[in-house]
Amino acid sequence: MKYLALALVLIGSAAAAQPVDDLERDDSLALTIAWRLQAANAPYCARVAPATGIQLEDTALFNDPAGARARYGLGSDLYIGALAAEGPGARAGLAVNAGVTAIDGQRLTLAPGKSGFDRLNHAQALLDDTAARVGSVQVSLADGRTLRIASVPVCNVSITVDDGKSYARASRDAIHLGRPWIEATRGKTDLVAALIAHEMAHAVLDHQALLAASHGAIGVTRRTEREADRLSVWLLANAGYPPEAAVTLQRTVVARHYAFLAIDLTHDSWQTRARIISEEIATLKSAPDADWAHRFQREIMPNP
Repeated sequence: MKYLALALVLIGSAAAAQPVDDLERDDSLALTIAWRLQAANAPYCARVAPATGIQLEDTALFNDPAGARARYGLGSDLYIGALAAEGPGARAGLAVNAGVTAIDGQRLTLAPGKSGFDRLNHAQALLDDTAARVGSVQVSLADGRTLRIASVPVCNVSITVDDGKSYARASRDAIHLGRPWIEATRGKTDLVAALIAHEMAHAVLDHQALLAASHGAIGVTRRTEREADRLSVWLLANAGYPPEAAVTLQRTVVARHYAFLAIDLTHDSWQTRARIISEEIATLKSAPDADWAHRFQREIMPNP
């Protein structure tokens, strides 16, 4: 797959000796785009938290941890799995595949009876919670360096790229994006941004609460999908992405996906979605600013 320069900037001189594969490029591309959307829209999100743009990984989750360490040139089991190119972590000098030995002075060992997921989840939570609570976090690296990384406020929505999962979904504070969806964009940054913006819209509008209150009613689900399509153009515009990418996403990636589906009661057809998104772009361009917290018109939800 061909990747754009946005992903490749993550592999600078500090990381030149460390191999970065396609999966890591996917992860950093998604994190970079999500970060840009989160940071640009922070003034309008109801829930904001300081963050660093760092995503950790653990070799204990591989079938062959020793092989993973050798392949990526790692100096420790825990390491930087992805970085937002414009985030504080990358700006402070971190690189993908840099080994991490401690966070905020706490050594990150694998306790007896615990899994690699336990260590990874603990380490990521320690990093994120410290950055949010203190405003910075200290990261100790396997090469002997210790960096203090200041956090910046972004919309409180994390992103995870899931291997082998052909879905894109969001909760109140997290986006899960199946890697096949990224591959379906063929490496086009604007389309990945449109895909993430749609899921981010679900999160920032707290559609999870609406769906829970309606017990997943089809009518409500369909309206939340429509609302996410419409808000995505505002999120894209604020982050400097062309809002028209949301239309292109429907006409290419979603249209190809729909070719394999006879009917989907939770979504409008891709043609209808493209039309509604185009209408929202016109609304956006006629607004005095892109302050969607005040300018965006919510959907009227059907009675449960």
